[in-house]
Parts: sequence; structure tokens; C-alpha cells
Amino acid sequence: MRRVVAVAALAATVAGCSAGPPPAPAPAPVDHVVTLTVEVVGGGGGLFGMAVTWGHSRVETQSATSLTWAWSHAVTLRYPDVERVWVSATPQVRPGVDERLAYAGGPPTLHCTILFGDRLVQDQSSISPTCEANLSASPPAGRAPAPGQRSGGTAD
Repeated sequence: MRRVVAVAALAATVAGCSAGPPPAPAPAPVDHVVTLTVEVVGGGGGLFGMAVTWGHSRVETQSATSLTWAWSHAVTLRYPDVERVWVSATPQVRPGVDERLAYAGGPPTLHCTILFGDRLVQDQSSISPTCEANLSASPPAGRAPAPGQRSGGTAD
């Protein structure tokens, strides 16, 4: 009888042990209004458009062509369903513009930004910039956006 009690006590002790703490609860869903922008800065806006690719962790990469100096796309994304968003671009000479004339002053600079609501969370400038940002359950730690540097080109 003593042996049965000891085995029962051991079984109860082992049953109460677990491999670790219980799993953390899933994060509560949070909606983010995300705005992706790309623009030609510092000149060349009237001569160049751009090829833009963008996407997020729940969709295949999307492509767009802008014949003007600026492109923008706003979308509402829900965390934790979507965890990452990105945009990149390369300049393209606008149709009807002589390529030698367009590049006479050198290649243009493009500037990309990602905003979560009214907070700038990523920005890059180069001939072919890529901006990436991670969504989270907490408010973004970005900063208020500075006024954009316009190219002086026309967006026709």
C-alpha cells in the first residue's frame, strides 16, 4: 500500500510539472494606416518618372509605373497579420524625352518614405532607394515628417 501511495504522489508531482511557462497570448490586432511615397528630388522631375515596386509580408510584390516625379500609395494593414512593408524605385526617362538630355546632368536622386499614420518611420535617398519597416502592436517610434524636397518638375 505504501508503494501505491508513493507512486501516486510521484505521478501527481510529475503531472504538475511542465516544460516551461504557458505560451504568451497572441498580440491584439492593431491597424496601421501606411503611406508609401517615392519622388524625384533635386532636379530632373520633368524628365524622369519611375518604376516602383512595393509590398508587404502578406502579398506578393506589386509593381507600378509613374510617369510623373511623385508616386504615393496608402493602405491600412493589420498587425500581427502583416509584419513588414517595403517600397523601392528606379528612375525611368519619361516617354518622349531624349535620354541624352535627361542624363546630361547625371542620374536623378529618388527619395522614398514610409509613414505609419503621421509618423515617418523610414526614409532613404539614392538613385534606387529601398525603404522597409516593421509593423508592431505599439505605436511607431518614428518622427514627424519634414517638408519634402520637391524636384521642381511637373507632375502632368
